[in-house]
Amino acid sequence: MRIMKNKSIYYDIYSEFNNVNKYREMKNIVHHGNNRLSHINRVAKLSFLISKKLRLDYISCTRGAMMHDFFTMEDSSREEYKKIQLLKVHPSKALYNSLQYFDVNDIEKDIILSHMYPITRKRPECMEAKVVCFTDKIVSIYEFFRYQLKFSVNIGMIFIIRFMHI
Repeated sequence: MRIMKNKSIYYDIYSEFNNVNKYREMKNIVHHGNNRLSHINRVAKLSFLISKKLRLDYISCTRGAMMHDFFTMEDSSREEYKKIQLLKVHPSKALYNSLQYFDVNDIEKDIILSHMYPITRKRPECMEAKVVCFTDKIVSIYEFFRYQLKFSVNIGMIFIIRFMHI
């Protein structure tokens, strides 16, 4: 019964974001071998569960996680998108977009701006931001091994199989 209640709470939070077209556009952006919206949902769901278990502000934690990578291709130049610089500047782009579409509290701002620590200098100040920062790293590692490494291994296998048949 508690699982169903948690799902209901989570999807109530999620529905606010899903109603924004620019937010849904992230489904079309490749991110960690999948798409940015899937990445955000994984981070948000795990952050929701952890913050609820730790008796933190799970609503702000989940909302902050849902906004942590809220930027699209049109928010960055092609040069910036290709460079490592995007790792450092995208939190401010995500905050800018979030402020355009949603009411953002101080906890959520901390989450958005500090989720890339230690790549950026902004340290997470509140526990909710620490949860999202940690969760984002765990999910990114998972996605790397699930999607990017799998893709690389599959391309390598195709090359080997082709080479052996020549």
